Amino acid sequence: MDQSERHEGEVRALFAAWAQAESDEVALAGLAALLASPDDSPAGDRLRRLWPTPVAPLRPAPSRPRDPALERALATASACVGRLESIDSGSVTVLATAWLVRPELAVTVRKPLLPCLAQLTRGERGLQLDLGGGALVAVREVLYIAPDCDLALVRVAPQASFIALAPGVAHGHELAAIDRGDPPAPQDGEARPGDLRLVPGRVQEVSAALLRHDCLGRPGGVLLDLASGQAIGLTLGGHESVPGWLVRERIERLLR
Repeated sequence: MDQSERHEGEVRALFAAWAQAESDEVALAGLAALLASPDDSPAGDRLRRLWPTPVAPLRPAPSRPRDPALERALATASACVGRLESIDSGSVTVLATAWLVRPELAVTVRKPLLPCLAQLTRGERGLQLDLGGGALVAVREVLYIAPDCDLALVRVAPQASFIALAPGVAHGHELAAIDRGDPPAPQDGEARPGDLRLVPGRVQEVSAALLRHDCLGRPGGVLLDLASGQAIGLTLGGHESVPGWLVRERIERLLR
C-alpha cells in the first residue's frame, strides 16, 4: 500500500468512528470545521496533514497584444462615427449609424429617412448626429437621397474630423465594419452613450455597385481599410456595403 492510500484509509477510519456517534450531517459539518479550524487540536492537525488544501499559485492572466491598426481605427471612428437620431416632440429615436465623410457632410443609409422626409421638410421633425460622449451635432438638412441604392447624405454643422474615402479597394488589406449602436438604458437618471462596435474582416467580392465582406456590419456604418484608415464602403447591414468610390462619385456630382 502506498502512502496516499494509507493516508486515505486513516481519514476514512476517523470519519467512520465519528459517524458512529453522530449523524452523517453532523459528521460532515464537524469534518469541515476541523479542516478549517485555525487552532491546534490534535484531530484537526492530523486531518490537515493527511488532507492538505492545495493552493494554486496566482499567475497574471495573459494580456492580449495591442493591435496598432485597430487602435488607430477606433480613435478615428470615435470622433466621426455616430448615431443618426430623429427628434420628434422631445423624443429621440435612433435611425441608423452615420459617419462624417467631410467636415460638413455625413453619409448614411436612406431607408430609415424615407418615412420621415415629409415631416423633416415641414420642420415637424429634426435630426442630430450623436458622436458619443455627449457630442451632439445638428443635422441642417438632408442633401441627397440616392434613387438607385441605399445611400443618403446629410449636411451637418462643420466638424474638425472626418473619414476620407479610399480611391479603391486594396485586396488583401484587413478591414473593419465600424458602427455605433443604440445607447444603453439610462441608469440612475443618467444617459450614457453607447460604445463603438468594430468587427474585423476581409473583402470577399467586389463589383461596381456592391462590396461583399466577411465582417458583419450594421446599416449606416463605415467599412474601414485598417492599413490606410480610409473608408472603402458604407455598410448596409449584414455582409454588404456600398463601395466608397460610388459614395465619392455621388458627392462630387452633388457639389459641382
